[in-house]
Amino acid sequence: MRFLKLQQLDFPIVSQGQQANWQPALEPNLPTNVLLAQWLLDPDSLTAKLKRHCLNFSVEVLGQRPGMIRPDEAKWLSEHESQNNEQANATIREVILCCDGKPWVFARSVFPQSALDEAALKLGQLGDKPLGAHLFAQPDLQRSRIEVSKFAAQSRIGELHQCLGYPAQSLWGRRSCFTAAGQRVLVAEVFIGESIPAQIAATLMQDNTHE
Repeated sequence: MRFLKLQQLDFPIVSQGQQANWQPALEPNLPTNVLLAQWLLDPDSLTAKLKRHCLNFSVEVLGQRPGMIRPDEAKWLSEHESQNNEQANATIREVILCCDGKPWVFARSVFPQSALDEAALKLGQLGDKPLGAHLFAQPDLQRSRIEVSKFAAQSRIGELHQCLGYPAQSLWGRRSCFTAAGQRVLVAEVFIGESIPAQIAATLMQDNTHE
C-alpha cells in the first residue's frame, strides 16, 4: 500500500453502523462556494475530470470484499423499500483516487452479488482500474439524482484525511446510483487531501474561524 499510515485504519473505512447525512443536491444542501458546488454537481465522469488535472492518475485500492452495508445504501440497490438480510450484504469497494501521487478522492462503491456476477460489468476484475471510467463506458448506463453530504473532521473519512497528513477539516462528498446491464452500483466520492474541493473547504473553514 502506497499510503502506509492507512494500515492503522480498518477496512471498510465506512462501517455498517455509521450514517452520513446524505441530502438531495438542492440549493439549501449545497456549499455556498460556487466552484465547490460545481465539483459536486458535475454530471460527467469524475475519473476523466481528475485526469485533466494531473499528469499521472492512479487508484490505490483499500479493499474489495463482501460485507454489511448501511440501510441508506441498501435502499439504492433494491427496487423495494423493505430490505432483507441478503440485501443488507453487498460487495464493498473502497479506493483512493490519486493525482500525481497525491490523494484527491476517497471513493466507496457498493453493489450486490448479481452485479459482481454480471459478465458485461466485470466488476470482479477491476483491480487498480477506476470503477467510474468502467461504468461510463457502458452503453446503457443510467444515473440517479446526485446526493451530497458534508463530513465532519471527526468522521471516519475525516480521520482518513488526517491520517494522510492533512489538517483536520470538514469535507464534502457526493453519491449517485448507476444502473448498467440491469445492475445497480452505488458510488460515493468524497474530496480529500490535495483535491481542489478539499482545499476550498479548508479555506472556507479558516475564513469562518477568523470572522
